Amino acid sequence: MSRHASGQIAANMSEDPRALRTRATLKEALMQLLQQGDWSGITVSGICRRAGVARSSFYEHFDTKADLLDEIFSDTMGEIKPSMHPGEPLATLDWLVSHVRAAPDFFARSMAGHRGDALLPRFRAALIARLEQELNRRGEENCRSNAAYIIGGTMAFLAEAKGEGIRAEVQSMARKLVSTGD
Repeated sequence: MSRHASGQIAANMSEDPRALRTRATLKEALMQLLQQGDWSGITVSGICRRAGVARSSFYEHFDTKADLLDEIFSDTMGEIKPSMHPGEPLATLDWLVSHVRAAPDFFARSMAGHRGDALLPRFRAALIARLEQELNRRGEENCRSNAAYIIGGTMAFLAEAKGEGIRAEVQSMARKLVSTGD
């Protein structure tokens, strides 16, 4: 969220090109730091040093490093084009499989709890919210609980699964749950 020094939210600040650049730079810095170390060891000062941005600028845009992380997840989830019809593969799950395949070691360390307390729960929550929206658009029932179950199970499965056919297996398991309507 954008803030003035007085602490009031500034809607027009998000449209300012300088503000957009600063936010993008801070996001990139946090992502780089996450590749190198644990969430618990990352500080606002460290993010700002990496980004080449003053701490005061950070606080113009975000209250905490968790807010920055949440915006990264929100941006990422917003890029997923949801499937609209029952029977189509769930786009959120396809994205998750691709994401894990792109950084398997990072995902494995996160699932094993080696990335700090806030990272995995926030990632899971963003995925659940996105899948819930996708299921709602498809007219499915019990969207929130099904999304939570599917994401939790998929993440656990991806932490253990190896080899080819993972995407199809994930989609098959989700289809079975959603098609039962329970």
